[in-house]
Amino acid sequence: MSFFSQIDFNTLTEVDRAIYQFLHTNSAKIAYMRVREVANESHTSASSVMRFIRKMGYESFSEFKNDFKVEENHTALNYYGPDLLAAENFPDDLSTKLDLISDLIVPAENVIFCGVGASGNLCEYASRRLASIGYNTFALTDFTYPVTSKLRNTADNVLILLSVSGTTTEVVEVANTFHEILDCVTVAVTSQSTSTLALMTDHLLDYKVNVKKFNKHEDYTSQLPVLYLMELLIDLVKEKTESDFGT
Repeated sequence: MSFFSQIDFNTLTEVDRAIYQFLHTNSAKIAYMRVREVANESHTSASSVMRFIRKMGYESFSEFKNDFKVEENHTALNYYGPDLLAAENFPDDLSTKLDLISDLIVPAENVIFCGVGASGNLCEYASRRLASIGYNTFALTDFTYPVTSKLRNTADNVLILLSVSGTTTEVVEVANTFHEILDCVTVAVTSQSTSTLALMTDHLLDYKVNVKKFNKHEDYTSQLPVLYLMELLIDLVKEKTESDFGT
């Protein structure tokens, strides 16, 4: 933690060092402790703790604790950021793929997001976000819905299918249904670039993620990479839409 790296030990008294040692050893608990608790645990007094805190440049114990809360948040971000959104988890030609798919969406009459479970939730989010910038879009999460009838007499449709494994039965069946429809372009968003879904769609937006299972059958895999891709794609669509209308 930055707080500990900035301390000049030459300025510390023996009591200060006792407080420092406790804080350093129990840094994860600091954000949830009171002055009296720190004093008791470090075998010092509350006034000694406050003198130490002020010597470190803080006006109050609350201000001191807030710094630790911020650093804890940064630790969480550092875990989820580099680990899940690292460049190596996405294809080298990601920008090219996003550019191509966004070019398909801009003139489309309908954009359908298809997925089940957590992927279905992301479909609803992506559809809502795209609709907010003026596109005719919906999330297909009910696989008994007569989607082909809804799209009859329309053209330039884009179907975006989300499946981490690329083998989700319902999603693959929808992809198969639209495979021969000439006025519908299909896009697979999956972590498996050689999966059934990836191989039967027109375009692929792939990523890497560690598949995790909870209690053997519950899927605990992070959807953060997919959310990231949807955000990038829709932001690019928005940028191109505004450019077309000169706004």
